[in-house]
Amino acid sequence: MADGEFAPELSTEDQPAQRASWQASLPATGFYLAWAGLAFLSHLAGRTTLDPAAAGLLAGAVLVTNALLALLSLPTVREDSDEAVATAQAGLAIAWTTVYAVLADGPGELVPGMYLTAVLVAFTRTDAIRLRQLCFAAGGGYALSMVIRLLANGAGDGLWGEVLQCAGVIGMLTLLGRRARQTENDQDGLRDEVGRLQQEVERMARSAERDHLTKAFNRQYIMDALLREKARADRTGRTFSVCIFDLDRFKSLNDSHGHLAGDRVLTVFANRARRALRAMDAINPTRFRRALGRLGGEEFLAILPGTEVDGALRCAERVREAVARHPVDRELEITVSAGVAEYRRGETIPELLTRADQAMYAAKRSGRNRVRVSAARQPRPKATEPSRPSLRVVR
Repeated sequence: MADGEFAPELSTEDQPAQRASWQASLPATGFYLAWAGLAFLSHLAGRTTLDPAAAGLLAGAVLVTNALLALLSLPTVREDSDEAVATAQAGLAIAWTTVYAVLADGPGELVPGMYLTAVLVAFTRTDAIRLRQLCFAAGGGYALSMVIRLLANGAGDGLWGEVLQCAGVIGMLTLLGRRARQTENDQDGLRDEVGRLQQEVERMARSAERDHLTKAFNRQYIMDALLREKARADRTGRTFSVCIFDLDRFKSLNDSHGHLAGDRVLTVFANRARRALRAMDAINPTRFRRALGRLGGEEFLAILPGTEVDGALRCAERVREAVARHPVDRELEITVSAGVAEYRRGETIPELLTRADQAMYAAKRSGRNRVRVSAARQPRPKATEPSRPSLRVVR
């Protein structure tokens, strides 16, 4: 071998394929060894005779065809091709059993068992359609071997016994094919039922984490999400912000227009807020999407992962504008006040929410339909508005 050249090695991807190829060949190998041994014992007992040349030719043909099948399937043996390999092995076993049944002289007691075992080689490794085809091939091969022997040797004393034996084997193969079809139907039904149950579990899981009226996340889920976001921020150093939204004069609207109108307003707000948050996700994507949850009554919380106070301010303003832009059902004017707070590393969740809540109430006191910020790092104030140490109104 020249310098710089290396002997080819079996890649790690090919090694599992090689193991799968030999494992797929084990049932067929066991079939041939077992029945070859029984045929030899039958020959020694004088029950079956087979010309030595024919026996050698048959054994050689069996070895060659199965070796070729194993080699051809070696590079691509996977779970999806195992059925084809098993079907081919069973088909070869049926074909060679038919050849043996034609060449051997004697009562043929081994032949029915050979056909049945050949089909069973693929019983657990192939689908019902292929299994029924194998059953049909085995029954047809048995009948063909009997016809050939009858034409070659004429009717003997044991003809009717062999006919009944053949009919019994064909009947068993027919029942086996029907059972395979029923099993496949049962499996299909079970898969459908499992799929339906999975969908139901997923639906119930989604329902358990959503507010039944607004379809925003419920309080339990949004608070758990906030805890996870805080842990992520402490671990990675990435910041995040929260926005608390409170619908303005909601109690008065409820009293004057009724609870159904109030429910409608809550639903419309949640839909508009989610659309605005999704639009912000598209404009300024982060690894984790923004989430909106209902804290209770007319109060909602938005979690803004990877967002500093400036981005949170823009996000809250976008929600506020989306809510105030159009009346609900063309007659109910609604607005929302919002408080924004950026997470300060080391503070607790109650402390963070308290700052956002205080900012929201400051927006209420300043005339409603506003966003106010309480953050560790303030956005640059406008020239026309006075700067305040921790809070400012955004009009």
